[in-house]
Amino acid sequence: MGRQQPAVALGAVRISLMLLGLLAPSQAVVRAVLDGNSSMMDFADMPALFGAPLAPGGVRGYLMEAKPANACHPIQGPRPGNGSLGAIVLIRRYDCTFDLKVLHAQRAGFEAAIVHNVRSDDLVRMAHVYEDLRQQIAIPSVFVGEAASQDLRVITRCDKAAHVVLLPDYPPHPDLDCHPVLAVSWVLGRALALLTSAVFVLQHLWRWLWSWRASRQAVKAQATQRAQVRTFTRCNDLCAICLDEYEEGDRLKVLPCSHTYHCKCIDPWFSQVVRRSCPMCKQSVAGTEDSSDSTVDSHGDEEDSSLSGRHMPTWLVQARLRSRRLALLTRATSRRHCSATSVGEADASAPLEGPPERH
Repeated sequence: MGRQQPAVALGAVRISLMLLGLLAPSQAVVRAVLDGNSSMMDFADMPALFGAPLAPGGVRGYLMEAKPANACHPIQGPRPGNGSLGAIVLIRRYDCTFDLKVLHAQRAGFEAAIVHNVRSDDLVRMAHVYEDLRQQIAIPSVFVGEAASQDLRVITRCDKAAHVVLLPDYPPHPDLDCHPVLAVSWVLGRALALLTSAVFVLQHLWRWLWSWRASRQAVKAQATQRAQVRTFTRCNDLCAICLDEYEEGDRLKVLPCSHTYHCKCIDPWFSQVVRRSCPMCKQSVAGTEDSSDSTVDSHGDEEDSSLSGRHMPTWLVQARLRSRRLALLTRATSRRHCSATSVGEADASAPLEGPPERH
């Protein structure tokens, strides 16, 4: 247990350093100056998370390769001379920790250290592993790719007066894709915007569906209203059940489908069928009431009062209505025949009047 606690603490320190690395400044630059300050070349680098930060004016010095190249053991110090410039060491990656390499460079007398990658040009944020080593490091250090290290070697070998400058925070406006925190923030922002838009659209769609459903229920409620009962005032309509024309004072029942019948004709129909519906269009009329609730008198024939029974079968109602229609047709035909016959007899029986006799 005692050994596990330092391991857990060390893991927490590493995670904290990684988070600090994400929030730390972006890439810096290693600038190679040659031909007596007449030309220069820049190489991207990544400052370390330990040691002194790069000064605003940078660290200037001539470049020298470490011996041994990985600096996992104490290395040779800088060569003497070269004016007032300090020395910056170039160290190979791997074989030991970054903080140990930089500490060996500091103890050898170098002003700064450049650690380069091996078989890769990826830039790595250098973090320390041992806290006691980190507290001893006071020089700045950066990390570069393998191609940059090869170019720096060629420059320093071809031009003895060439030197390098370690500049901080370059370029001043890094790309969003180069910074993980900014990239993650951009993705989260886009996702939040899409989520908000989706919630807004779904909310409006839900409100529209709710209002549409309410309107449908209102229309359905209006369609199932009770049939209207009114007094007929026109003389050109015909009841579809008894085929009689409506007369003044007849009690009519207007169904929600706008079909109109005599109350004395439609009430027996509703009393016999299980599901109330219009005889013509079969539309449901669930809320229709019988004509007994009306206060308007009917002026129909007395013989139709027998149709108002509630326990008569449908076939009997239809048979009686059919016989009534035949009787009405027969009565109308006989009336016209009798009228014509009586007129003829009256003409034949009238005495022929001659001229008055003269006395």
